Amino acid sequence: MRVTDWMIRSNVMFDVQSTLQRISDYHKKLSSGKNVQYPSDDAVVATRASNVESRIREIDQYKRNVDHVSNIMNSYDSISQEVSAIYQRMRELLVRAANGTNSVDERNAIADELEGMMNHLASIANTQIGGEYIFGGVKTDQPPVQKVNGEWQIVLPREADEQRSLDILGMKFKYGLTANDIFRIDTGEDVFHVMKKIIDKIRNNDKGIELYISNVGLKDVSYLEKRSMESFARIGAMSKTLELMSKRIGDLSYFFTEYLSKEEDADLTEVVTKLSMQNAVLQAALKSGAMVLQKTLVDFVR
Repeated sequence: MRVTDWMIRSNVMFDVQSTLQRISDYHKKLSSGKNVQYPSDDAVVATRASNVESRIREIDQYKRNVDHVSNIMNSYDSISQEVSAIYQRMRELLVRAANGTNSVDERNAIADELEGMMNHLASIANTQIGGEYIFGGVKTDQPPVQKVNGEWQIVLPREADEQRSLDILGMKFKYGLTANDIFRIDTGEDVFHVMKKIIDKIRNNDKGIELYISNVGLKDVSYLEKRSMESFARIGAMSKTLELMSKRIGDLSYFFTEYLSKEEDADLTEVVTKLSMQNAVLQAALKSGAMVLQKTLVDFVR
């Protein structure tokens, strides 16, 4: 077969273009750090990587949800100590109020402090985290305690008096407390109504107030203390479960990230070596092509 100058020129140009294409590919891998950028590079790997990336985004959302719930759980811990301190102080004031020798000023001072506690409990019941009322049950957009006819009371409807739930790794995680859990006694009355009756009796110095406080007031306070302790104990169990879920999410995130790296990431050392090799091949191809290609009339034009 006769080998023409045109055939040699075509083969040389094809080899040079092929080498340039490989150099371009290695440059892309080196600059992006990815071994596979497009489905055309490797359809199987690209499909697997896309699925893993979707899974990582889901896990990241789970992690954000867990972090949000963890903030709420932590706030319950601090609130439990605050509520316990208020109930303890309330008990001390009621014991003092049961003393029939109190003067008018002393009774008014006790009533004023109890009223301040009642307002403080209302603010605690309406605590917000991230714009959500944490004691509002499923009604997180409405304050569970409001003033009705000038008096504080729990306005949380019964249909909203249930724990919120969150989907974490395909499991429904129920969490949270409602105002009814810690601010309502066994008779159905809330702490604000109980305290308002006691305050009115103290201010008016009603007859039999000592007996009322001993038989009713202190009993209600004891029940509130017991109920709040039981409710916040449940939060401890929820926090432990949430901690285990958070650890599992962290493990899954690490596993999928490592898997994605093995599928997509380029071995930079290998890429640099191959890039240097292709540069050497290109230089050799250009030199050999310059030697074998015949000169044309253009080469003699000055």
